[in-house]
Amino acid sequence: MTEAVPDQRLFQELWISFVALIRSYVAGYDLGRATGHTLLEANEADLSIQSPRKRLDVRFDSRNGKGVWAVSVERELENGNFQFARDSQVRLSDRRGTVDMEIAAEALTAKVLDEE
Repeated sequence: MTEAVPDQRLFQELWISFVALIRSYVAGYDLGRATGHTLLEANEADLSIQSPRKRLDVRFDSRNGKGVWAVSVERELENGNFQFARDSQVRLSDRRGTVDMEIAAEALTAKVLDEE
């Protein structure tokens, strides 16, 4: 028996939830800052976060639940990919196994907002 391919609508809804989590992490980060501002832009297939020091760009394909991300300053510093499962678990290329969506959102947000 073959496993059914998840409906594209499921991946669209997971993406919307993922972006909402990232928005909340960015808002929380900005509330705790005395200066500076973080810009977040998102749509049905793209997300970008521009902090005062770094930029995160994420592209998502709702047809298969897969996406890619890259962190840059003036040049690309780090990149990877991710994939949603139908149970909302996320496989990140720089982690072993799968993680909850909340953990994945926090991990990607930290790549651009954590101070070094």
